[in-house]
Amino acid sequence: MVLSSVSPNISRKIFIIGTTLLFIAPAFALGDGARNLLLIIAMGISPILFLFYPIIKIKTDLPLIIFILMSIFFPLLNHPESMRWSTVLYGCMFVIYFMTLTKVLYISDIDADGYLRFLKVLIFAYFIVLVIQQICVLTGLPILNVSNYNPETPWKLNSLMSEPEHSGRMMAILMYSYLTIKENVTRKVLILKEEWRDDKGVWIAFLWSMITMMSAGAYLFLLIVLFKFFNRKTLFSLLILLSIIIVIVRIFEIDSFMRTYRLAVATFSFDMREMVRADHSGALRIIPAMVCFDQINLASFDGWFGKGIDFISTIMSKYIWGVQQGYTGGGLLLYAVEYGFLPFILITLFSFKICYDTSNKIASIAFWFFSVFLTGINLQITWAVIMLFYTNKEILKRCHCFS
Repeated sequence: MVLSSVSPNISRKIFIIGTTLLFIAPAFALGDGARNLLLIIAMGISPILFLFYPIIKIKTDLPLIIFILMSIFFPLLNHPESMRWSTVLYGCMFVIYFMTLTKVLYISDIDADGYLRFLKVLIFAYFIVLVIQQICVLTGLPILNVSNYNPETPWKLNSLMSEPEHSGRMMAILMYSYLTIKENVTRKVLILKEEWRDDKGVWIAFLWSMITMMSAGAYLFLLIVLFKFFNRKTLFSLLILLSIIIVIVRIFEIDSFMRTYRLAVATFSFDMREMVRADHSGALRIIPAMVCFDQINLASFDGWFGKGIDFISTIMSKYIWGVQQGYTGGGLLLYAVEYGFLPFILITLFSFKICYDTSNKIASIAFWFFSVFLTGINLQITWAVIMLFYTNKEILKRCHCFS
């Protein structure tokens, strides 16, 4: 039976282009709110591909279709006065785009070797753009592909995403994916010393980018990637590498590293004021989720079907000083408050199942928590992470490395 009128070779090329648009956000394509206009165009035309890929994948399609229906009808019927079609449809576009890419991947002939080359190209692309940006800062030339730039922190550069923190996440998940596929294909436990010897160029590109892009989030995700190597045999090598990183941080007086540490300590106190004092920008990625959690009340009708779109934006400024009226956030917990607990629990379980890796439990949970759960539905980085984890598992199934 013919599943698609598009050949596997063409499907591979479509998949590479489609995922690349999801994995990068060039400055020239950024519109209002740093939204990737190239990606929006691709998402807008992606439903056409359903005609060429009439494939039903029950495990992915069914929960996502239910999620889309709940995202539309819960606020429309429960709080019609708050309904914002632009917000709802924008989120639905990400969902449909993901569904489309899964179908294209299913037909494509991309294998583990091809996927590894693709990941390596992306890692080097992030590295090269960052180095060019750093040279521009050093020489005073106009900065290539610059976005979300603050002259007061001249070395905090965005590389190929809209901001440095997002580039740090993408570099980390790309490297994690690269190591995961390589580990399963070679069928041997990765050893840091051997990896450095075999893939020195990739490691230099990765470490240089993560350390010098001056993003507090990048240091957190660097540790998550390195945790993949943690065991008694590699403890000594990891300690040496971490010591080198700490020395570099102290030599160059990288304040963002210390802010990450202070925020981590303050977070365990659950004191919002202490978190803001430790790192205001970093706290804005955590505190909104805490605020949203306090707003969930499953004993009420709104707790299950939502308080309406933009409800959180009317109260967030009361909890966080330094933000304007209308500021919003909270990741997936925002969905629990505004759209209801039912769509929240559905997308939470769906995304967690895709991202969870039984062979790398702690690292995969950390990536999911920081880059999906605390990020939210309507952001490119969220679906980039989900897509990468989904692709990792599908590629490993093809080479019979994963069941």
